[in-house]
Amino acid sequence: MIKQQLASADYKPFAEEIERYFSQSSIVLQDDRNTIKEVEFNNIIFVVKSYKVPSTINSFIYTYLKKSKAWRAYEYGLKIPQFTPKVIARIENFNPRLTQSYLICEKFDADFNMQAPLFKQHPDKKVIFEEFAKFVFALHKNNVIHHDLSPGNILIKKSDQGYIFKIIDINRMSFEVLSTKQKAKNFSKLWADNEDLSTILKAYAQVANLDQKFINLGLFFNQRNKDRKNRKLKIKKALGLC
Repeated sequence: MIKQQLASADYKPFAEEIERYFSQSSIVLQDDRNTIKEVEFNNIIFVVKSYKVPSTINSFIYTYLKKSKAWRAYEYGLKIPQFTPKVIARIENFNPRLTQSYLICEKFDADFNMQAPLFKQHPDKKVIFEEFAKFVFALHKNNVIHHDLSPGNILIKKSDQGYIFKIIDINRMSFEVLSTKQKAKNFSKLWADNEDLSTILKAYAQVANLDQKFINLGLFFNQRNKDRKNRKLKIKKALGLC
């Protein structure tokens, strides 16, 4: 059984033949846990994400107990169209439980992602950081929190008016009124050094009318996340797992 949700009936031929279109594309954007490709349909380039086939336990969960990653990403994308590339469709195959699933989005012609200003010394990084802070403030003002706000999930495009930001990998999100603690903690996965993160947090604090306590809290959560990840890495190395 195949389940589909489409932004428009115009995409039905695309969704119904998604496996063929996906397999024929040779433009791979990511090939890790999930595979992401550029796929052409009706002379338009789309980005298609093929999610890893879930384990037996997760397949049961996503079939009977919880919405799948593709389902959540599609529905969340409909809720926040101004913040993410436009979602086109989600396709799920069940046999009888969930096996393969896909998410189709419009391609956002990003110039780079957040890794460039954070780790590659982009010449305009201060401006990018300040505008990014305003972008996250807009997310929070709309009661949106992205739980994996990491550099690779933040796409950036330069325009005549400044920089345009889009978030991806949006299946892990919450929609609620956020506390100051939640807002500060949301920056912790950037893996930024203290100087760069301070620039971002100060810009956020300025537009949000917050004080130094917010900046300190953001720096604290950032360091705590780094310490936790480094501990896990040391344990994995000690066990010979990496």
